[in-house]
Amino acid sequence: MRAYSFKQFIEQGIYVDDYKTSERDGVFTARLDYKRWGKNRNVLAYFTFEDGSKVMASAWQNTGYLGIPEIEEGAMLTLTFERAKNGISYLRKVEIYDTDNACLTP
Repeated sequence: MRAYSFKQFIEQGIYVDDYKTSERDGVFTARLDYKRWGKNRNVLAYFTFEDGSKVMASAWQNTGYLGIPEIEEGAMLTLTFERAKNGISYLRKVEIYDTDNACLTP
């Protein structure tokens, strides 16, 4: 499934009140929990970070939605957030997490 519609999201009983927008910039590993279409030609993606925090981020049509609609829910990803001049941290890059090259020791 590419992404849920808002109606499908509600019908599935998906609860996302625990997800907040990211206030951090940097590169993070996270699981894609859910994705749904927004109202403004965007896709809303809901992630659980390695530290357990739950983050919601938007991706826009002009960026090809960062590929999120094609990524399976449950996939582990590497996410890059960058802080804009307005102080808001935006999702800028999404990559499938490469478990073959992951460092398992600090």
